[in-house]
Amino acid sequence: MSLIFSGSRGADNLHPVDGWGEVPEADRTVWSRYMVDHLPWFPGVTIMVHIAPGVMGGNTRAPQIWKDAARALHAAGFTPADYYLLAELIKSRIETLDVNRHAPLFEVWPTDGERGPRSFRLNPERWVPWLDQVRAGGSPRRALEWVLSDGNLSPMGGMYTKDGEATTIVW
Repeated sequence: MSLIFSGSRGADNLHPVDGWGEVPEADRTVWSRYMVDHLPWFPGVTIMVHIAPGVMGGNTRAPQIWKDAARALHAAGFTPADYYLLAELIKSRIETLDVNRHAPLFEVWPTDGERGPRSFRLNPERWVPWLDQVRAGGSPRRALEWVLSDGNLSPMGGMYTKDGEATTIVW
């Protein structure tokens, strides 16, 4: 987890171009902004104080690990908007993830936020089935459920009972 610096003054001098690889230049600012909202790695409060304002203002100066994550996601076919949507959906389900079952979906398992904001890094190849379903017109939330259930989601969604109440159909 390295940061690329173009000078010696600190995080505000992160080199804006190096490390992006094949990520289109026009997408770099969007990737950077979206990664402020859905951190693939939290570099600490001090560095975020230097990075976040610039990124939100259109700079692409970001920790190399963010650029690596964007590069890997781009190579797997993701756009910044795809990443943001998937990260939002995962965030809505984060408390239900099972480390034993879902760990292969992540390069870095979602932290509990004790050392800063919650962060996680996706294993891009494991999420290509989600992307394929969404690009084919499927519901993004349903595609998430499909991936999380290893493709074993019933066609009608799920049914559950809560505290002896009547069965509830989900979806």
